[in-house]
Amino acid sequence: MHARTISVTLLAAAALGACGRTDQPLTGADRTPVGPRAAPLAPVCVYFNVPPLGAVFGAPVATPPGTVVWVENGIPVSVQKFLLIGGGSAFNWLQIANVPGAFTLGAGKAGHYNNINTSFDFTGLGFAPKAVTFNFYDQGGYENLLVNTSAVYIGPITTPPSPMGGANVSVASAAVFGGVQGTVKIDGAPVYRVMVGGQEFWVDNVCAYP
Repeated sequence: MHARTISVTLLAAAALGACGRTDQPLTGADRTPVGPRAAPLAPVCVYFNVPPLGAVFGAPVATPPGTVVWVENGIPVSVQKFLLIGGGSAFNWLQIANVPGAFTLGAGKAGHYNNINTSFDFTGLGFAPKAVTFNFYDQGGYENLLVNTSAVYIGPITTPPSPMGGANVSVASAAVFGGVQGTVKIDGAPVYRVMVGGQEFWVDNVCAYP
């Protein structure tokens, strides 16, 4: 859905913005202060490309809930407990796997979820995302979704409430062989954190837009 290459210039801008420095260097004969770096022009994304293919996080490898398991393009990704409809929680596994053939909204590697959530933290990007999108492939069961500081929604990913955490949530989806695939879009207010997960669930291309 989105290009998987982000220029060194954009990465550098995001990194400098994340530092939050006020002592910017002076340049030129008039020693004019250099202002804050501009936000990148392209979205900043988690493509599930940092961990190696086949990597597993969660209970099978004794990953504690809340652990940041990788950082991709300045976005920390942590594993979290999955809330159950009947009450209580589960914490099973997330695996980095090749996108299944039926999932046409992604390519290469993606996250395969089994009763686990991942949280994506956008606070260190140096800009407040105006929108966040992600692609999903749902093969059964139900999902969790949290935006900013909202309560956790428990139910089908295709019918989340809106707004959540002050932001609008919309879903475009279609039935495919073996399940439902689609895109979740969160916008209308700054998005600082998204948590999502499922039971027989795939996620790819989690993108924050400046």
